[in-house]
Amino acid sequence: MTARRALFLFHLRVGARLALRVLAPVLAAALFLYYVLRPEFSLELARILFIEGGFVESGLAGTLLLLGLARVVAPRIAAGSAGWTRSLPVAPAARRFSALLSLLVAEIPVLAVLGAFAWVITNPGPTPGAAFAARLAEHALRFLPHGLGLIAGAAAAGLAALPGGVSRPAKSASLAACFLSFGGAAAPLVMAVLVLGFAAAWPGKGLGARGRRIAGRDAPSGAFFQTLSLRAVGWRFALAGLAACAVLGGARLLLANNDLAPRAAFVLSLFGIVLGLTAFVGPAADILAARRPAWPWLRSLPRSAAARVRDDALLLALLALPLAALGMILLRSPARRAAYLPGPLAWLAVRGAEALREAGDRPFGALGHIAVEGAFLSLVLALLPWTSFLLAAASPVAFILARDAERRLKPTRWAERRHAAAGDPLSWSAS
Repeated sequence: MTARRALFLFHLRVGARLALRVLAPVLAAALFLYYVLRPEFSLELARILFIEGGFVESGLAGTLLLLGLARVVAPRIAAGSAGWTRSLPVAPAARRFSALLSLLVAEIPVLAVLGAFAWVITNPGPTPGAAFAARLAEHALRFLPHGLGLIAGAAAAGLAALPGGVSRPAKSASLAACFLSFGGAAAPLVMAVLVLGFAAAWPGKGLGARGRRIAGRDAPSGAFFQTLSLRAVGWRFALAGLAACAVLGGARLLLANNDLAPRAAFVLSLFGIVLGLTAFVGPAADILAARRPAWPWLRSLPRSAAARVRDDALLLALLALPLAALGMILLRSPARRAAYLPGPLAWLAVRGAEALREAGDRPFGALGHIAVEGAFLSLVLALLPWTSFLLAAASPVAFILARDAERRLKPTRWAERRHAAAGDPLSWSAS
């Protein structure tokens, strides 16, 4: 996971919590007043704001309403912007965009109420003879400028309310965009969106920044870490491939020297291919655990546990994929039978990524873990081939278990696997 995506998800959660803790009471008070002041009075106020009010009056009232709403939420969103977020390798524009998105998510309850009022007052009324779809389309066309205007106005007000992240010209342009968003027509709405885009693109300092800051680079992608693993293991992956080729060769001899029914031949070929994948993934995960364990340097980078597990599982799956294709060719399986292979391949790759993280706590390391589980799965798939689809559906569960195993792993724990001869580049026996 990149730092930009992590910050994006963090701000989404912040906005959801603010919507529940800060603006939910405001929404409850609005509903209380709605019933105390009678629905007719509330709908009349909404009609004045969206339809019957003049361009200036509606723009000023809507801008003050949305700006006041944004001023309640914006300080809470930008409270920690001058701290740890500035150390992330994310550009100021990306931090500003994430904070603005968090503000919009926090305002969803109140914006939903205002949108509901706009939907009610834009009802075209009874139209005798018109179909329901036609009336609904006309209603949606009447509501669309007001609904989109609310979203654009909230974004503009939030951009103007964010402390320290927007320059003064950009804030002025944001207020102008918020004013234009209540025009109730297509032309003012388009103008508001253009002005808002200009304000958002205006260069400014990052949230909470005291001076110009050069944006750092993101962490390396997953391909970098997979290449790093390949470089650490080198040609040793070929040793795991030899075991898999031996299993596939034995299955090929068994099929060639026996006259089997099509069903029995398919079951035997599926058993041989899955057992061959097991014979590869187990030793490959064991070699990877010895040559490139989850050492502290890798865990100190701004990457999540899910990303580290995903990289290892993807590496094992990509290396095992040619063996699966080779098994289909050697065992002369029809192409349509390939649909049974993604499930076992994904399951074994994810379980291999988990096993290499638990190799230090098992007497036979990752090899024993995958060998036992893979042999059992091969027998089950030979008896019930349709369970391969269940394995494909259960692979996300296996991924969650592998991610939790990565999170539980303590990289500072003393373990003999860190000083195994196979993982020591200065060991004479490993050279």
